[in-house]
Amino acid sequence: MSRNYEAERAVLMDDVKQVLKDAEALYQAAVDDGTKEGKALKEKLKAQLKRAQQQFSELEDSMVDRTRQAAAQTNDLVHKNPYQAMGIAAVIGLVLGALLSRR
Repeated sequence: MSRNYEAERAVLMDDVKQVLKDAEALYQAAVDDGTKEGKALKEKLKAQLKRAQQQFSELEDSMVDRTRQAAAQTNDLVHKNPYQAMGIAAVIGLVLGALLSRR
C-alpha cells in the first residue's frame, strides 16, 4: 500500500511539475503586443507563475516531511508494541480475506 501511495504521489507531482513547465513555456512564447494592458497582464501572469512554483515547492517539501514523520511514528509504535501490531495486522488480514473471498 505504501509503494502504491508513493507511486501515485510521484505521478501527481510529475503532472503538477509538467503543468507549471507548460505554463512557463506559454508565458515565454506569449507575443508582447506592446499595449499597456498586454504588458500588465504578462507581468501579472509572471508573478502568479512564480507564486505557484513556490507554493508547489513548499507543498512538496511539506508532504515529504509529513510522510517521513508518519513513517517514523509508525516504526516507533511497532517497536514499542510488537504484539499489538501483529494482532492488528492479523485482524486486518482476516477482514480483507473475508471481504475478498465473498467476491
